[in-house]
Amino acid sequence: MSGHDRRAFPRAAAAWPATVESVDGRVTSGEVVNLSLSGMKVRSDTDAAVNSIVTVRVTLPGDAGRLEMVGTVMRRDRESIGVAFLKMSDSPAGRVTPFVSRSDMRRRFPRVPVSLPIRVEGGSAGTANGHTVDLSASGGRVVTDQRLVEGDVVVLELPARPGLDRLRLPAVVWEAYVGGAVLVFANLDAREFTRLQEYVGSCQSRGSRPTSV
Repeated sequence: MSGHDRRAFPRAAAAWPATVESVDGRVTSGEVVNLSLSGMKVRSDTDAAVNSIVTVRVTLPGDAGRLEMVGTVMRRDRESIGVAFLKMSDSPAGRVTPFVSRSDMRRRFPRVPVSLPIRVEGGSAGTANGHTVDLSASGGRVVTDQRLVEGDVVVLELPARPGLDRLRLPAVVWEAYVGGAVLVFANLDAREFTRLQEYVGSCQSRGSRPTSV
């Protein structure tokens, strides 16, 4: 994962049993080294190449069960791979969040209460329209006219603002519920992230008060 991803989504150390399945169906055993809300590092002798898709199955601590994640291999070394999440097979919010500290994210990326018209494209829901409830440089809460599906990869379109072009940002549906969802931005490059920070700053400067909720 990029340096930006590491800054935006603080990592938590882990030592959980895992398997890695490559696109050719080869399954190798391994161990999660650390993880964040955007990806994880897995120690494994898998031969999965950089930019290939893998399925990682993790045995969570205690009685939390197992979790299956699909992701892209962003980097690798002799003993491990870095995987950026694409889609999770079940609700990630209640399964991974207890093991990842979000307090740093909240301090670094305060949410700005703001209502902006949005369009959400892709994923199981197709296309949905709605508005933001709040927004930060890491994600936001939205209200939509179509129910989104947790784990789906979507594109969130934010409208142009004075002096700023519209934004189209890749995101993961982190949590979904009737009438809305929580989105987490994923795999933004440095230019997109800078534009997003400016965009959120423009919302805050117009009278909104940031919140960490």
